[in-house]
Amino acid sequence: MKLSRSYKLFSVILVTLTLLFACSRQQSNGESINGGVLTPHSGIESEDKTNIGDSHSEKNDTVLPLVNPGENYNILAMLDGNLDLEQSDEQVLVALPLDKINSSLVLMIASTNPIRNQYDIVWTAPLSTRTLTGITLHSDDLTGNGRSDIIITGFDEKGQHVTDIYAVPRKGEIDDFKRVFSLRVKGNIDIITSDRTPGYYSGLSAGDPYPIIVQKKDPNSENSMDLIETEWDWNSGLFAYKQGTSKSVKGETIQEERIAQVYAGDVSVYEEFLRGAWYRETGNGSFLDMLYFDQDTREILFYNGSIEEVFTWGVSHRTTAKRLYTRVSNAIIPSMYDTVSVSAESYDRIELWRAATNWNGTYRRLSPALQLILDSESSLEPILSPIKLTGVWQSSDGADLIFDMPGIKWTENGKTRMGTASLFSLGNKMVLQIQFMKKNGALEETTNWLADYEEDKDPTRIIRSLSLTPAQLRVDQIRETGAVTRRFEQIEVLTASEQ
Repeated sequence: MKLSRSYKLFSVILVTLTLLFACSRQQSNGESINGGVLTPHSGIESEDKTNIGDSHSEKNDTVLPLVNPGENYNILAMLDGNLDLEQSDEQVLVALPLDKINSSLVLMIASTNPIRNQYDIVWTAPLSTRTLTGITLHSDDLTGNGRSDIIITGFDEKGQHVTDIYAVPRKGEIDDFKRVFSLRVKGNIDIITSDRTPGYYSGLSAGDPYPIIVQKKDPNSENSMDLIETEWDWNSGLFAYKQGTSKSVKGETIQEERIAQVYAGDVSVYEEFLRGAWYRETGNGSFLDMLYFDQDTREILFYNGSIEEVFTWGVSHRTTAKRLYTRVSNAIIPSMYDTVSVSAESYDRIELWRAATNWNGTYRRLSPALQLILDSESSLEPILSPIKLTGVWQSSDGADLIFDMPGIKWTENGKTRMGTASLFSLGNKMVLQIQFMKKNGALEETTNWLADYEEDKDPTRIIRSLSLTPAQLRVDQIRETGAVTRRFEQIEVLTASEQ
């Protein structure tokens, strides 16, 4: 992940840390089709070692399809994941039929053909709508049977919140996926996740199914805050979600004019309300977590005291008076995206949810009055490391590292891995974080290393060494895992003018 030193956010962090220290339903059976076939992509690596960064940002910033569904389809979203009992991953696609203007969007699953060693489309099913903006496609085990379910969410042309869920029995094959939940509503559709037992994670027992809570404005109430809430529960006998009873949820009387205008306003009014910095008052972080909504640059920044995440702010959607949804994508790796949901509880307090649950919680506005308390003598130690890693680094066991930040290329035992790298300080220690990418552009894994940099110089050359120790990253510290340290060296021969 690239660490961007946004002036606005760092000013806010400076202020905040100063204050902190000072104050101590329809079902569909999928059917197999014979789609086009495309050999899995494997040519993203550039042999030009001076152009690795450009190669990554231009050619590898989105997930690439492993199968060609044909010229009559436009692919809108993709997801890599293991959906069956085999070791190889599948790819899920949401595609728009171009030759059938009244047809719904199509959900496709591509899997490997062991005979031809290629990917084929092996299953497809229609979604409940043709128009879907702000699409989020992800997988999770909602039913608790240990298999990954497919969740598609977004908003249709009428601004209705749309959610389709497809699940498969525990011992089912790819063609056993079926639609188990489908709803569109002018309101909220929330999947309520919870921690599961150790037995579930060890595979010894099933997990509790996640309920789905649906909220929409009460049509019989004049108060826009009053909602009708319905819980949908998993019915294992029907192998589908079943609608439960509904109840009325009374909203609080709005007394403050500013928040009343937000509740009654449109998307732009809500986004303007979010503008600026917010600090988290709930959560497990040792540092004060920060948000910064920049409406002008269309960016949302997350900062936890050690690492900054920068996301491009996509199209926002209003559901209920309090709630706003938006799809965000990583500013460096656009194929990494998330959904942010914000609920305005008061003018100075919001609740935020992300799929990355470590950011979920209640946030307070960092008001101008608090900023005026800033001690002009205080300073924040830079997070980014001043060390610039470039070029080729080699280890004694034949491994090569090529840095062209944020791009990185790691070659070892004849295997090359591409990714993005960040170098920063945490607890007076230098940390190298690498996000390795699959060959089709999807995120493979994130690794963290304690980095020790040394440099020796004589009249003819500069010898640089980089020792990397595998480590686990925590909010306020980094710990070694006990694995063996790797040492890489780079030798620069000095010219006569440099000596």
